[in-house]
Amino acid sequence: MTRRETEPERGQMARPEGERVGFVGLGTMGTPMVTRLVRAGYDVVLHDADPARTTQLADELAGAGTVAAATDPGDLASCTVIVTMLPTSTVVRSVLLDDGALRIPLGPGAVVVDMSSSDPTETVETGRMLAAHEVVMVDAPVSGARERAAAGTLAIMLGSDDEAAAERAIPVVETMSRSVYRTGKLGTGHAMKALNNFVAGAAFAATSEALTAGMRFGLDPQVMVDVLDDSTGQSFITSHVLGPHVVEGRFASGFSLPLLTKDVRIAHELQGAVGHHAPVCDAVTTALGGALDALGDVDHTEAFRFWQER
Repeated sequence: MTRRETEPERGQMARPEGERVGFVGLGTMGTPMVTRLVRAGYDVVLHDADPARTTQLADELAGAGTVAAATDPGDLASCTVIVTMLPTSTVVRSVLLDDGALRIPLGPGAVVVDMSSSDPTETVETGRMLAAHEVVMVDAPVSGARERAAAGTLAIMLGSDDEAAAERAIPVVETMSRSVYRTGKLGTGHAMKALNNFVAGAAFAATSEALTAGMRFGLDPQVMVDVLDDSTGQSFITSHVLGPHVVEGRFASGFSLPLLTKDVRIAHELQGAVGHHAPVCDAVTTALGGALDALGDVDHTEAFRFWQER
């Protein structure tokens, strides 16, 4: 089975007894994701690089379920499942391992579920390093942005070499998901996520070019968005990004330009690794890279203004 459709609260019914979950990374996506996990009835230990954020969220969720704050990764040692939601695969590895040794002294049979947008090749290597300590890694990146994280309707792409570990991870991730897609071996979830975000990045770049050309010709930008969203040009970008964050000028989608660029670069490297000539991916990588070099750490929708001014 490649897909499991779930109800948003299904994780509560499916929760195995005795599972204690450590959740690392309490940012834009991690906070609503772990909130659903706590409310589903899991015993959760929180950790973030910002101790104040960790303590504050633990206090906020105290009335919703069993939750504790960990000021150091070592405080997650009692957990049987570790979920990571971090910026890069390099950060994921640094939290889990230190020169090959476990930073979190997990017991044999523990499962690490990396829900970050990570590099699939690094995920495979991290999984190999964890296996030396009898810890199993599963990759389960998400798509759907903060709104769907809060609603528990994220799409999740899950890769694993160990079926027993996958079956333990699935009830955990189902608390955050409308559907879980089984993508194959370890690393395939992260590969799928990068390719998905390349497609989204391509749609954003293409619609930005179209919007700029139309505006210069005299078209109303909101009319353009409405037509695109009701026509064959429809995409997540036309439905959720262009109107509120470009036309209305909010530029606050919640997804940063560095993260989108990172994901598209991962997809670009993947294209090269499999020997695929990918001129569209080349162009999108270059376009986003140019915007990132000029703008730095801003919302990804700010790239529209950079491209428009050029």
